[in-house]
Amino acid sequence: MNPADIERFYAHVLKGPHPDSCWLWMGAISDDGYGRFWFATAGGQKVVSAHRFALATVHGGLEAIEDQTTLHWCDVPLCVRASLAPSTHLLLGTRSENMKDRSRKGRSPSPNAARWRRLSREERSARSR
Repeated sequence: MNPADIERFYAHVLKGPHPDSCWLWMGAISDDGYGRFWFATAGGQKVVSAHRFALATVHGGLEAIEDQTTLHWCDVPLCVRASLAPSTHLLLGTRSENMKDRSRKGRSPSPNAARWRRLSREERSARSR
Protein backbone atom coordinates (compact mmCIF):
# COMPACT_ATOMS: atom_id res chain seq x y z
CA MET A 1 0.00 0.00 0.00
CA ASN A 2 1.15 3.46 -0.83
CA PRO A 3 2.16 5.37 2.34
CA ALA A 4 0.73 8.59 0.86
CA ASP A 5 -2.68 6.89 0.45
CA ILE A 6 -2.57 5.68 4.05
CA GLU A 7 -1.69 9.17 5.29
CA ARG A 8 -4.48 10.70 3.17
CA PHE A 9 -6.91 8.06 4.47
CA TYR A 10 -6.20 8.79 8.15
CA ALA A 11 -6.52 12.54 7.49
CA HIS A 12 -10.26 11.77 7.12
CA VAL A 13 -10.52 9.90 10.44
CA LEU A 14 -11.73 11.42 13.71
CA LYS A 15 -10.50 9.40 16.68
CA GLY A 16 -12.89 9.39 19.63
CA PRO A 17 -11.89 10.92 22.96
CA HIS A 18 -11.76 7.70 24.98
CA PRO A 19 -9.39 4.74 24.69
CA ASP A 20 -12.25 2.48 23.53
CA SER A 21 -13.98 5.03 21.25
CA CYS A 22 -14.70 4.46 17.57
CA TRP A 23 -12.55 6.11 14.92
CA LEU A 24 -15.10 7.74 12.62
CA TRP A 25 -14.67 8.11 8.88
CA MET A 26 -15.30 11.75 7.92
CA GLY A 27 -14.78 11.37 4.17
CA ALA A 28 -17.18 10.25 1.45
CA ILE A 29 -20.21 8.19 2.51
CA SER A 30 -22.03 5.91 0.11
CA ASP A 31 -25.77 5.36 -0.16
CA ASP A 32 -25.52 2.34 2.15
CA GLY A 33 -24.14 4.46 5.02
CA TYR A 34 -20.58 3.11 4.87
CA GLY A 35 -17.50 5.21 4.13
CA ARG A 36 -15.79 5.13 0.73
CA PHE A 37 -12.15 5.81 -0.10
CA TRP A 38 -10.64 6.37 -3.54
CA PHE A 39 -6.98 5.80 -4.34
CA ALA A 40 -4.83 5.66 -7.46
CA THR A 41 -3.92 2.38 -9.12
CA ALA A 42 -1.79 1.57 -12.17
CA GLY A 43 -4.99 1.47 -14.24
CA GLY A 44 -6.65 4.59 -12.85
CA GLN A 45 -8.62 4.82 -9.61
CA LYS A 46 -10.17 2.30 -7.27
CA VAL A 47 -12.84 2.79 -4.63
CA VAL A 48 -13.08 0.61 -1.55
CA SER A 49 -15.07 0.66 1.67
CA ALA A 50 -13.29 2.78 4.25
CA HIS A 51 -13.45 0.01 6.86
CA ARG A 52 -11.83 -2.47 4.41
CA PHE A 53 -9.06 -0.02 3.61
CA ALA A 54 -8.44 0.44 7.34
CA LEU A 55 -8.17 -3.33 7.83
CA ALA A 56 -5.89 -3.60 4.81
CA THR A 57 -3.47 -1.10 6.37
CA VAL A 58 -2.84 -3.46 9.30
CA HIS A 59 -3.11 -6.82 7.50
CA GLY A 60 -0.69 -6.40 4.60
CA GLY A 61 -2.80 -4.75 1.92
CA LEU A 62 -6.07 -5.30 0.10
CA GLU A 63 -4.81 -8.44 -1.62
CA ALA A 64 -4.10 -10.02 1.79
CA ILE A 65 -7.73 -9.65 2.89
CA GLU A 66 -9.35 -10.18 -0.51
CA ASP A 67 -11.28 -13.36 0.39
CA GLN A 68 -12.37 -12.21 3.83
CA THR A 69 -15.25 -10.14 5.16
CA THR A 70 -15.13 -7.28 7.63
CA LEU A 71 -16.94 -7.71 10.94
CA HIS A 72 -17.75 -4.54 12.89
CA TRP A 73 -17.37 -5.33 16.58
CA CYS A 74 -18.98 -1.96 17.42
CA ASP A 75 -21.70 -2.06 14.72
CA VAL A 76 -20.98 1.55 13.71
CA PRO A 77 -20.93 1.73 9.88
CA LEU A 78 -18.49 4.67 9.84
CA CYS A 79 -16.02 3.14 12.32
CA VAL A 80 -12.58 2.45 10.84
CA ARG A 81 -10.73 1.51 14.04
CA ALA A 82 -8.52 -1.32 12.82
CA SER A 83 -5.47 -2.66 14.60
CA LEU A 84 -3.85 -5.92 15.56
CA ALA A 85 -4.46 -5.11 19.24
CA PRO A 86 -7.48 -6.34 21.22
CA SER A 87 -8.83 -2.76 21.09
CA THR A 88 -9.70 -3.13 17.39
CA HIS A 89 -13.30 -2.54 16.33
CA LEU A 90 -12.87 -4.29 12.96
CA LEU A 91 -12.17 -7.97 12.54
CA LEU A 92 -11.53 -10.19 9.57
CA GLY A 93 -13.81 -13.17 9.11
CA THR A 94 -15.78 -15.28 6.70
CA ARG A 95 -19.22 -14.48 5.34
CA SER A 96 -20.58 -17.23 7.60
CA GLU A 97 -18.97 -15.66 10.67
CA ASN A 98 -20.42 -12.28 9.67
CA MET A 99 -23.93 -13.79 9.40
CA LYS A 100 -23.54 -15.50 12.80
CA ASP A 101 -22.35 -12.21 14.32
CA ARG A 102 -25.32 -10.41 12.76
CA SER A 103 -27.73 -12.99 14.13
CA ARG A 104 -26.14 -12.97 17.60
CA LYS A 105 -26.58 -9.19 17.71
CA GLY A 106 -30.20 -9.36 16.60
CA ARG A 107 -29.65 -7.77 13.20
CA SER A 108 -30.81 -10.71 11.10
CA PRO A 109 -34.20 -10.64 9.38
CA SER A 110 -36.74 -11.03 12.15
CA PRO A 111 -39.71 -9.13 13.55
CA ASN A 112 -37.28 -7.24 15.81
CA ALA A 113 -35.13 -6.21 12.83
CA ALA A 114 -38.05 -5.12 10.65
CA ARG A 115 -37.32 -1.46 11.32
CA TRP A 116 -33.86 -1.84 9.70
CA ARG A 117 -35.28 -3.58 6.63
CA ARG A 118 -37.73 -0.74 6.09
CA LEU A 119 -35.00 1.90 5.84
CA SER A 120 -34.13 2.87 2.29
CA ARG A 121 -30.51 3.24 1.19
CA GLU A 122 -30.96 7.02 1.43
CA GLU A 123 -32.25 6.74 5.01
CA ARG A 124 -29.32 4.52 6.02
CA SER A 125 -26.93 6.99 4.42
CA ALA A 126 -28.63 9.94 6.14
CA ARG A 127 -28.46 8.13 9.49
CA SER A 128 -24.69 7.66 9.09
CA ARG A 129 -24.19 11.29 8.09
